[in-house]
Amino acid sequence: MYAPMVESMEKVGSVPIGDHHVAVLFDNIVSAGSVQYAFILAVYAAETQKAVYFVASEVNAMASVFGGGSHFLGVFDGGRHLNMGASDEWANLEKFYARALQIATDHVNAATDAD
Repeated sequence: MYAPMVESMEKVGSVPIGDHHVAVLFDNIVSAGSVQYAFILAVYAAETQKAVYFVASEVNAMASVFGGGSHFLGVFDGGRHLNMGASDEWANLEKFYARALQIATDHVNAATDAD
């Protein structure tokens, strides 16, 4: 499972997604690699307690040089990472959480429908 590289993070809260998953929001993240994270929403399979999906607010370190938003919205899905665009909104906890939870819910629902 490809996941954000972090040394530590603090749980903000959690919410169930459907019958078989839980979304957990984290902040105060200390990154283990070069990518810095403002927030991470991790989706765990309720039965196994294993993370199966992540949505992250990734700091855009080059925003001052090249422009664009201050943070990227990144999705970690299995073995891949998707960049869903940059915006200053992903630096705001409430805006990030609302969008990340919608993305995670859509992902879980699509996976459930495929089963």
